[in-house]
Amino acid sequence: MDLDAVVADVAAAVGLAEGESGIRDILAAVQSAEPAAVREVSRLAELPVPIVAAACNELRRRGVVDTRRPVRLTEAGRTALAAGRPELAAHCRSCEGRGVLIPAELAGLAGQLEQAADGGPAARPELDQTHCTVGTKLSRVLKLHQAGALAGQRILLLGDDDLISVAIAAFAAWAGQPGLVRRLTVLDTDPDVLGWAGSQIRAASVQAELVRHDLREPLPVPLLGGFDVVLTDPPYTVAGAELFLSRAVSALQGGPGRHVFFSFGARRPAETAAVQAAITAMGLVIRSLTPGFNSYLGAGVLAGTSGLYHLRTTEAARPLIDGSFAGPLYTADGRAARTRPYRCAGCGTVHQVGPGSPWPQIAALQAAGCPDCGGTVLRPMPLQAR
Repeated sequence: MDLDAVVADVAAAVGLAEGESGIRDILAAVQSAEPAAVREVSRLAELPVPIVAAACNELRRRGVVDTRRPVRLTEAGRTALAAGRPELAAHCRSCEGRGVLIPAELAGLAGQLEQAADGGPAARPELDQTHCTVGTKLSRVLKLHQAGALAGQRILLLGDDDLISVAIAAFAAWAGQPGLVRRLTVLDTDPDVLGWAGSQIRAASVQAELVRHDLREPLPVPLLGGFDVVLTDPPYTVAGAELFLSRAVSALQGGPGRHVFFSFGARRPAETAAVQAAITAMGLVIRSLTPGFNSYLGAGVLAGTSGLYHLRTTEAARPLIDGSFAGPLYTADGRAARTRPYRCAGCGTVHQVGPGSPWPQIAALQAAGCPDCGGTVLRPMPLQAR
């Protein structure tokens, strides 16, 4: 099997922005985890689920991926991938590459956080809210602890539908130190999030400030320059990253070494480069980036995961956005103006779905059937920009 030729063919067939390297990432993910669900392959390869599914279908046609589910290699594919490579198991299966492992003694704390999450407000998709798992809540707190960014620190959460403030308060109560954090402030535009978080934090006998505010506007003056640590999980758009990180820098006390823990989903290379360029332009340095650190309830096109950036300030740290922000911010703002191509599995015809097309949603096209052959199996194709 000429694996190089197969990779080139599949990259062209799928139209992958990452090109041949993206197909090789998918193959490496399958090789490391087989048999694995498409969602798991997506998580490991850091590519959207529909793209991974389309690539796997093309690899099946070429005899590299088996026709059985979940995803696995054929013997020929396995042999081609293994050619000339030594077999080494270097991945940490205990922490799954996340760098933190939840200790057994925190099992009771996990139970408390499950109850808090179950009673909390529902996620609001229009605000790009997607709740993270309890394991992620605890892992973020432990990441703070590892980095010396918890005890004695002034911590601000810019948006907190994940209820990380509750996890911090519960951890402080578990440690018998309600005053573990010097200052804990939660800022959110959703009053339901603030109300629920506040009640849970008070139940842990921890003090916190709750501030209702839309980050399209500059931070309230009392929050400027008053923190050592900021956590944020913004909308997964370049504009969202630039705005929320700008507000984070505005909130941090001046000088080097302040912490930003920034959760962000995998994007196309150009958008990832734009986000990382913004990080550099703001005078922030990437201390670490852990892909797939965060897990969320529900799959979604990013396999229900995002990476965690640990950023540190330099003397030159400055926000990119100082004043009000009026542009598109949430992922739905971009989707509203775009159509997406879908290819009919029966005849191969490509149909556009979205605003201005005969089918505003894919469900409408599936219900009507392909105009050319009547087929109802329609596979999403990559957008030209995400």
